[in-house]
Amino acid sequence: MRVRAWLWIAVAGLAAAAALPLSACGGGSPTELVVLTHDSFDVNKDLLAGFEREHDAKVTILKGGDANAMVNRAVLSAGKPEADVLFGVDNLSYQRALAAGVFAPYRAVRRGEVAAELRSQFGDAAELTPVDYGFVALNFDKKAGAPPKSFDELADAKWRGKLVVEDPATSSPGLQFLASTVAHFGEGKWQAFWRALRANDVRVADGWETAYYRDFSPNGGDRPLVVSYTTSPAAEVFFAKQPISEPPTVNVIPGPLFRQVEAVGVLKGARHEALARAFVDFMLSDRFQAQIPETMFVYPVIAGLSTPEWWKWAQVDVKPATIAASQPEIERWISEWTSIMKR
Repeated sequence: MRVRAWLWIAVAGLAAAAALPLSACGGGSPTELVVLTHDSFDVNKDLLAGFEREHDAKVTILKGGDANAMVNRAVLSAGKPEADVLFGVDNLSYQRALAAGVFAPYRAVRRGEVAAELRSQFGDAAELTPVDYGFVALNFDKKAGAPPKSFDELADAKWRGKLVVEDPATSSPGLQFLASTVAHFGEGKWQAFWRALRANDVRVADGWETAYYRDFSPNGGDRPLVVSYTTSPAAEVFFAKQPISEPPTVNVIPGPLFRQVEAVGVLKGARHEALARAFVDFMLSDRFQAQIPETMFVYPVIAGLSTPEWWKWAQVDVKPATIAASQPEIERWISEWTSIMKR
């Protein structure tokens, strides 16, 4: 009887082990978690390796172009996703993703520690967890003298041929700047501002990298004004080849600015949903939030964390623009902007 009982226990144990993932049995590869994100995503490699060790996982970062292209990619594969997690959907593109059923509901453990004003940017949808935020402003080359002080001043002859912006149809900061002008001037009036900019020889670049690194004067271009981020001066200090005491540019806050909030969500139909939820929680951990300034150069959503000394150049007083728009309205803005600027 003892032998028979021992054999039964041994067989049952083998059957149970066979039902487990290989990684849980100690004999196979880690579980692969695929994270779909935009091209600007970055994370401290040691921190990511720590998550992998803790969860016996291999995290694959799948970059899907700019934020808009990434969301389009997720919408096209809704319900049968190519990834488990999507990071980088923002408060201008999320409605389209929710309507397409891209995400599965999940409320992160630390969700309540994220300011309500940031959660509300996504209608407090259970599917989306804010991770970081930023403001698109103007960066000005200090060598060019005194900067402009308002949106209206950008259309003055003094600034003719001095400004480079990004195309909102192809660029996330371009769309954010357009949203700021819509909020500032109002529906039916922002169009006149852009016509005035066009007449004032504004240059339009396809994306931020082209505008900043080709056209902006501190980098060898001929334009002392560029649409960039309020964190750009801090990034210039961080990336300087030789130590510098202050950045060569200054932020220009011409009025209330659109606040871009980026969120993460578990994709509906994810192969590894439990691990995807763990990754969402990981992105709200103190460790992940504290490294956001030096990897993605935006602001973390968890308050009270220590930041690097050079981050003081990113601490600016910005009043968020009050604006709410549906996806059809956003698409109309882009269409009208295109007809004004590219006719």
